[in-house]
Amino acid sequence: MRRPLRRTEAYRRALWLGTLACAAAWGLVELIALQRSRYQLWRERHQTPAHR
Repeated sequence: MRRPLRRTEAYRRALWLGTLACAAAWGLVELIALQRSRYQLWRERHQTPAHR
């Protein structure tokens, strides 16, 4: 049988998972911001006046 986790092991595992979740969320926010800025630059380049 497996021995039960100690309180410090469970705490360490929870901290590790929390850190991983925060890093993933931050990465997603950064990716969305990058894509938004790239889209805005693309939109500015492709907006041309209809008649001159």
